[in-house]
Amino acid sequence: MALGVCVIVGFVFVVLARHWQRLLVHQSWTIRRLTDRVAALEEIADPNFRRRLDESAPSPLERVYTFSFRVNDDFWRKTLKATPRQLRYIREHGNFLGSVKIEQWRSHNVVTVTEVLPQAKSATWQTRSFDVFPDDLANAGRPITLWEMSLANEKAGVPSGRVPTLELRWREGDLELCSRSDGFMTAEDNTITLTPHEQILFAVPLDAERLAQYRAADGNGNESSEIDKLLQRVTGEMPAAPENSWIAMFAREDESLGIEWNLSLRDLMRQSDWKRWKVFEPVPMTNAS
Repeated sequence: MALGVCVIVGFVFVVLARHWQRLLVHQSWTIRRLTDRVAALEEIADPNFRRRLDESAPSPLERVYTFSFRVNDDFWRKTLKATPRQLRYIREHGNFLGSVKIEQWRSHNVVTVTEVLPQAKSATWQTRSFDVFPDDLANAGRPITLWEMSLANEKAGVPSGRVPTLELRWREGDLELCSRSDGFMTAEDNTITLTPHEQILFAVPLDAERLAQYRAADGNGNESSEIDKLLQRVTGEMPAAPENSWIAMFAREDESLGIEWNLSLRDLMRQSDWKRWKVFEPVPMTNAS
């Protein structure tokens, strides 16, 4: 009898010991998992880890500019004073600009230029893209030429040795249309550097605040969008378009020069704020007596 009781008690102790062993192993594994997760959270909060994560992540697209310009006959004849021979060369061999798209990423800029290239009696569109980094724009006095068109035949034998050109350049945050003649400026000292005569025809700032004066109507020809009209009916007041809209149009026409330019801006940083604004607070209505 005593031996049987000892066997039963021993068996119970063995079962309990194995149960507690499994429980301790599970608790130890859980504590180790929690410790690893806490260490991972602490690593994410580490500034050095966040910096490495930001460097490895793709840089976000912040703004997109799309620019184009048009000229009329007065521009060629009066502004540039092109000769009949130059006009004929431009019509037959000119590479006319279609549009310029500038994508402003956080780390750099991507410029896409679309132009018409003449080929015999048919013309084809050509698109070329290149990257512009902040260091390229920081060099003062060195504009980046985005597009260039010759106004005369290089084989015509220009006396100065330089062919007149029409250029679209990017300088210090502005788009400039520059006319460069075949003559040179008179040197003020004894240096041998020859600077061509230049005329800045217009400068378009790539900045929302400086562009405000050139604000144009929307695509439907109306100054206010449908959302703005809805806000006016609900709230009783008209919001300012430049502050609320993330898509803006800008334009200007200079009849004296015969030039008209257009610029569209998509501010993707402002778009996120615009999409989060979805609640309209109605104006308390009073019953008419």
